[in-house]
Amino acid sequence: MTDYPIRKLALDFAVASIRERFLKLTTGQVYDVLAELGHPGRAMEPGIYPLVPSMKVAGPAFTVHATTTPSMAAVDTRLAMVQSMTEGCIQIRNSGGNFDVGHFGEINATAAFAAGCQGAVLDGSTRDSNWLIEMGFPTFCRYRSPAQSFGRYMVTDYQVPIFVRGMDGHLLVEPGDFVVGDNDGVVIVPRALTLETLERAEKKAASETLSRAEVAAGKSPLDVQEKYGKF
Repeated sequence: MTDYPIRKLALDFAVASIRERFLKLTTGQVYDVLAELGHPGRAMEPGIYPLVPSMKVAGPAFTVHATTTPSMAAVDTRLAMVQSMTEGCIQIRNSGGNFDVGHFGEINATAAFAAGCQGAVLDGSTRDSNWLIEMGFPTFCRYRSPAQSFGRYMVTDYQVPIFVRGMDGHLLVEPGDFVVGDNDGVVIVPRALTLETLERAEKKAASETLSRAEVAAGKSPLDVQEKYGKF
């Protein structure tokens, strides 16, 4: 077997607690905060949604780079890749230019979950979707395919910067960027802005809860707008 490096990501915050806080927010709240911080367009291109609407993901990005190829030469890459995963991470894969096969399936998810991974975001396809749903493994994808990837699509590297399709074109994802996804889509928070984005989004969520309650109680939208700054 060819040797591949183990790349364990070290972060300066407690992933579990930060992850749980992000899971209470919406992608809309997170996206709006990033735009306010001068980072608009940090959402993946529309079309990537969870296998079932209730699935959500939040966690540091474990990036996976792949390519379209008829070769299977680097198949052992996947073994070191799994060993490099850390607790709470979200696997995010590019398509490698392939739009025909299932890029991720039940065996991938089983191995990833055992290594601490808490979900997958695919700029492409999955297969074994019913298995993934029954497992409760949050999986976001563009489409589904019964075709296996061997000899057509191959992982060549991991924990390296990758491009996925974003709402404004290519969207760069770095290892450790924070991935947040719900039924509206997927937002990528730059690693350095993770905590600031979280704190601001929590304040936004609290304000929205209060304004929503006042509107539901019959308060004037104009008064709510003036009080909370947004209706």
